[in-house]
Amino acid sequence: MQNLRNTFIAGAAKSGTTALYYLLNQHPEVCIPIVKEPNFFSNIANSSDPVKPGSGPGDDSTVWTDTLSSYHSLYKPEQKHTVKLDASVSYLYSTTASAQIARYDPQSTIIIVIRNPVERAFSHYKHLLRDGRETVSFSEAIRREQVRIREGWEFSWHLTGMGRYHDQIQRYFDYFEPEQIRIFLFEDIKENIAEVMHEITDFMGLETYDYNFEQQERNASGVARSWILSRAVNWILGYKATINKVIPPVITHRALQLFRSVNIRKSDLDISPKLRAELYGLFEADIHETEQLIGRNLDAWRPE
Repeated sequence: MQNLRNTFIAGAAKSGTTALYYLLNQHPEVCIPIVKEPNFFSNIANSSDPVKPGSGPGDDSTVWTDTLSSYHSLYKPEQKHTVKLDASVSYLYSTTASAQIARYDPQSTIIIVIRNPVERAFSHYKHLLRDGRETVSFSEAIRREQVRIREGWEFSWHLTGMGRYHDQIQRYFDYFEPEQIRIFLFEDIKENIAEVMHEITDFMGLETYDYNFEQQERNASGVARSWILSRAVNWILGYKATINKVIPPVITHRALQLFRSVNIRKSDLDISPKLRAELYGLFEADIHETEQLIGRNLDAWRPE
């Protein structure tokens, strides 16, 4: 493989990373893998890592790349490419990925996006609901989280665990210099995506590029009209590393988005005020520690 610089969008899940990934795919210098999330660096000697293959509903749809040669085979670099992009959101929650990435390439650049942890958990719950994997209410899913973890369900079911950002971010500061890391808030992407992309383009050392924001991709959530169809598609996605060797990943992604636009309806699901307050209490200390670590005011995440 030609010598490309490495950039990792490490997470967090449901925080806008999909939008960044597909916008960066427009840039002619960026080489993306045939699957968006190879999960290679979360899958090395990870028996004690919370990020590993799971036994929960639909967990077999997650791609796990287990050898370096398999990882490199996911990329098809061309002469025009200068940067290799990996957007596995498991890398933020993983307790080992930061060290593995640093060992692979200590000069890597790291992009992290975080979101109000209460909203992130609820969005991830709706994502599982959309895919026909979740069958209980949000409050019940929160109540069952620790049981599911003990039973070996994968990290996607760690709804509150994935929202404790301080230690997750600190692990990257332990292995990389501050100038190698950029941290954004979900609100930054939502409110000024053009400015965010300008900063990321410069941070990655890419030539200035006029991104088409009309083609911005979002990993939307909702409620499946057909649970059976959602589960079937989710099962097929477990083979996307093979499928995308024949069909370009952008095409399979667009096909998936088209299916979801038909099969998914918007819902009026919401978090009850009582549960919202309980969850904020759960995250309050970590929010304070996180804003001290990243130097950003997170008052917008706090209840009014």
